[in-house]
Amino acid sequence: MECRLFNEINDEEQKKMLTCAGAADEEYKEGEYIFRQGDAPYNMYLIKKGSVMIAKEFASGKRNVLFTVYKGDVFGEMYLFSDEKEYWYDAIACEDVTVLKIPWKFFYGFCNKACRKHQMVIRNMLEVQSDKNFMMTRKLYLLSGKTLKERIAMWALDCAGEGDIFETDMKREELADYLGTTRPSLSRELMNMQDEGLIEIDRSKIKILNREDLEYFAE
Repeated sequence: MECRLFNEINDEEQKKMLTCAGAADEEYKEGEYIFRQGDAPYNMYLIKKGSVMIAKEFASGKRNVLFTVYKGDVFGEMYLFSDEKEYWYDAIACEDVTVLKIPWKFFYGFCNKACRKHQMVIRNMLEVQSDKNFMMTRKLYLLSGKTLKERIAMWALDCAGEGDIFETDMKREELADYLGTTRPSLSRELMNMQDEGLIEIDRSKIKILNREDLEYFAE
């Protein structure tokens, strides 16, 4: 598998470990919940096909997208060594998804069978958790923007890096949730920013036209 969790571990060793762990594939249709906030956490999930949205839903129906994970990524690992007894967020299939469900007991101790790479998996897991912490830090950074224009500017500059063109795989509604707004408000502000000569939008592709002014809004 193309997954950091199994970095430097060959196919045969992976199969032995996953058999030892009692891991199993599960399939979900677009829009289905892999787990919901309030559910008890017992497993970690690895995406073999599709993508999954990690989001916080409120009683009002409003949804705040924390981040999206893709093929080869893992999710649910934040609760692995936590005292929390239930999920704080939802995991929702963005499309038809196949995940590998790995029971947590596999990570709590070392087996006495053929899993001689077990320690490496634990090390890789810590690296994955560090990456997720970084993703959440980026999310907090974006939400620090007081206006929608500021949040869009911060998001665009972050995605573009040192370049001027980038593509987003988030649908407009998903991006609106991620930036903490509604789809109509997002579409309206994107058009305003395009009219102001800040960005140029071509479907999923966005080009930064005026980096200096965009950075002003991102300050």
